[in-house]
Amino acid sequence: MNIFRDIFQFVPVPFVIAWWGLATIAALLFITGIRKHVRAWKQGRPEHISGTRLARLKRLIYLGMAQSKVLSKKYRGTTHVLLSIVGSLLFAGMFFPILEELVGYLALLFGAGLILLGYSRLKPAGPPLETAWEDAYMYSVTVAMTASGFLMMGANTWAWKSPIGTVLSPLFEPLGPKALVELYPTLWLIHSALAFALIAYIPNSRLMHLISSPLNIYYAPITVKGELTTPFDLKRLMETGNFDVKVGTAEINDFTWRQKLSFDACTLCMRCTDACPATAAGTKLSPMHLILKLKNYELQYSHINRHLHGDVVDPEELWACTTCRACVEKCPVLIQHVEAIYDMRRHLMAEGKVDRKKRELLTFLGTVGNPYGLPSADRMKWAEGLDVKLWGEEDGQELLYWVGCAGAYDMRNQTVSRAMVNIMKSAGISFGILGNEEKCNCEVARRLGEEGRFQQAAMELIELMRKKGVKRIVTQCPHCFNTFRNEYPRFGGDFEVLHHTQLIAELIRNGKLRIKKGSGQAIAFHDPCYLGRYNDEYEAPRNTILALTAKLVELPRCRTKSFCCGAGGGNTWYTVGSKKKPSVIRLEEAHEVGPNILAAACPYCISMFEDAAKALGTSDAMPIRDIAELVVEALE
Repeated sequence: MNIFRDIFQFVPVPFVIAWWGLATIAALLFITGIRKHVRAWKQGRPEHISGTRLARLKRLIYLGMAQSKVLSKKYRGTTHVLLSIVGSLLFAGMFFPILEELVGYLALLFGAGLILLGYSRLKPAGPPLETAWEDAYMYSVTVAMTASGFLMMGANTWAWKSPIGTVLSPLFEPLGPKALVELYPTLWLIHSALAFALIAYIPNSRLMHLISSPLNIYYAPITVKGELTTPFDLKRLMETGNFDVKVGTAEINDFTWRQKLSFDACTLCMRCTDACPATAAGTKLSPMHLILKLKNYELQYSHINRHLHGDVVDPEELWACTTCRACVEKCPVLIQHVEAIYDMRRHLMAEGKVDRKKRELLTFLGTVGNPYGLPSADRMKWAEGLDVKLWGEEDGQELLYWVGCAGAYDMRNQTVSRAMVNIMKSAGISFGILGNEEKCNCEVARRLGEEGRFQQAAMELIELMRKKGVKRIVTQCPHCFNTFRNEYPRFGGDFEVLHHTQLIAELIRNGKLRIKKGSGQAIAFHDPCYLGRYNDEYEAPRNTILALTAKLVELPRCRTKSFCCGAGGGNTWYTVGSKKKPSVIRLEEAHEVGPNILAAACPYCISMFEDAAKALGTSDAMPIRDIAELVVEALE
């Protein structure tokens, strides 16, 4: 028994020769097109890919073959997956007799899938795509190829058993034997030509993702989500005295080969842009379109006289990013949009191409150790009357309470700091603070692209906490939490780090905090990006709310889908041109659910939401409270 089907059955020799000619041309065009892409990738900087091959292979199977992220969107995702599976089986069935009985039914399913796909693309889905005509071409060729296949089955029902062929076969009966002898070979060659036209054009269309997306899923680094790349080691530069190092991405080939591959992997699915708070706010940033511009530029770079910054990418796009990672979370092929934005920000910062507010912020971090520009001597004023001990002032202190700049200087968030002190005292925890020795860990500087300032602060704070014997840290700021937990270890800062919601939930669970019976108020919780998407902590704050009240209300976009308040990435410190602030969008969403209280667990979120409430005139309708404030009010 032959394992391969004779695809040239009933086809005259001249048609077979023509088929091989078309196949050769298609193969040459396909290979030439692929080489263009590979050549563009290889022009990027070298990069060591982290993670074992086995781990990357497992991820490829899960995300690439099983398409788990694609399926997160039920209609489009299911349509895409089914069309992929049916198309693959249909292609195999053309060559393997074992699938012969299924070919006709698979073709029917494939045609139905094309109709569903066309319907989904006709629905509005955000900004127009620059390459929409390519989609129309590929779709039209595929539809024509499918239609010619059905006609083939109708003309030759002996070779191709098919429900559609059975329906169409009466059309060919008046032709008699001519249908098989003359018409079938013509339809067969037309069908083949359309298939070859599709294959030849793959490197120039979005179907290139059939190759680049699996490669990107495999090569995407396996790292801690909250850790940024480190372009240089400041400590080593200081030791050698050689500060001649290039920082940031000035041109397209300053990206690594892996990053350039990732731009080419974009499927134009719009998921990143649909999830982006900056896009929703009406800023210039659309993550998908940014990646597309980088992709198009890398393929044309050697042929055009344009610069990455200014001509291709508008700096306002980069500064609009809140670094919330919603785009990365949604991307089914693991494109690292935020990483690329950081690299381009670093270049702008290194070149001094930043506005006055950003320069002032960096100056404040260097002179007074906080982004507010307030005296470092005032850092302890929030604790007046609380009898808070400095670290080392008492024996046996087990926990360093990192207050953070917002908790120390921002009047609204000072109430959260005082609540945390009362909670830890009620639980009998021996803790201390650094007092005036505490200074900003410069997370915001790194997010803006000032790597040197961040690393300098990291070295100084790590050395300080080492000398003081700090082992455990708790903080109410998710940004500080992420910095100490995920970024400081690279520079030698190995501490056990807790977010205050984790500590509070642990204290309640262990019976160290006695909570009064809940009031039954409905409380909705907003997931901060740097606590949730960056560090996968979703349960601790919810468990605490459930301990306080019988009614936890979930916002429509919660957990991994949470909508950013708009403050991340340094955005809270400078003005971003927008039509509607993300915080206002999020607060309106919360009002639609109608909770009594909107709870948060981040000083930036609280400040942004309270400003939004003032703008909407709803400050009294739905109070915004930190988890610690809710707990301290419920203590017996």
